[in-house]
Amino acid sequence: MLHSRSFWLAQGVAIVLFHLLALVLLLTGNADHPLVLIWGIVLVIHAGELVAAFIALKGLNVPPLTVIAKTLIFGFIWWLPRRLGVYQS
Repeated sequence: MLHSRSFWLAQGVAIVLFHLLALVLLLTGNADHPLVLIWGIVLVIHAGELVAAFIALKGLNVPPLTVIAKTLIFGFIWWLPRRLGVYQS
């Protein structure tokens, strides 16, 4: 399963939909919705993964801005499969 591209792509789609839903809730005045709180926690966790992402991707020639942006959006569900060779770009 960890080497299944479709598994990781499905996870990526799910997290993007989650980000969009939380953002819509926030922008429509529902900042007290539990999903908005969970979203904030997820963003903090993703920020905490930055060091791990840089270590995991060392030597793979991934630009630092790409590591930062994708890790903040997707977390480990982009850099782990990249490290495992599931994604090549």
